[in-house]
Amino acid sequence: MSPAAIVLTPSTPRFGSGSYARFRLNYPIMWQKELSDQKLKELIQKSRDGDLQAMGTLYEHFKASLFSLALRYTYNYAAAEDVIQDVFVKVFTNLHTLDEDKAFVGWLYRITVNTCLSYLRSHKKLKQKTISLDDVQGMVADTAPSATQKAESKILEQTIRKLPPRLKSVFLLHDVQGFKHQEIAHILGCSVGTSKSQLFKARKKIKKLLEQKQWM
Repeated sequence: MSPAAIVLTPSTPRFGSGSYARFRLNYPIMWQKELSDQKLKELIQKSRDGDLQAMGTLYEHFKASLFSLALRYTYNYAAAEDVIQDVFVKVFTNLHTLDEDKAFVGWLYRITVNTCLSYLRSHKKLKQKTISLDDVQGMVADTAPSATQKAESKILEQTIRKLPPRLKSVFLLHDVQGFKHQEIAHILGCSVGTSKSQLFKARKKIKKLLEQKQWM
């Protein structure tokens, strides 16, 4: 199967499978409602033809998950919003270049990750204040985290922020977004082996940093 033919379907987040499992991220990924392959294909085709309603549907379907991902790179609401706006401009402007509609999700996430990294490179002085998405309407968990959970998740978020960009990308896509290594390799343009190796390094670094903070 060629990379372009890989069908990406984010599964349940794997975060919590490591030795830092007792920690809880304060802002969970917003998983979009199920969208059938046929419906997605129809929306892509209509968007490609300039159908504004179809574009709006795609935007509403993916924006929460992508915004949550962008916020984990920027830690700044306005910056994350700018990134997502830029992402969808790129998507709808270049949709005609997508060879296979079933590769759309991977293509979308690849644009998002690259846009996040590009934004950070061009905004090196961006004030990165640690925030909790519990303050964002519609992005809270079904049960409010306790004071202890908030404190622990803040420590973990600060730790994730210290990961090098490539390690962070693999970690977020695998342990938080729930993608498989083959899918991550497609999104990031690397080998499956590289994805696995970088995830191992990311988890090891997180564990070491947490131990230094005496939270393990």
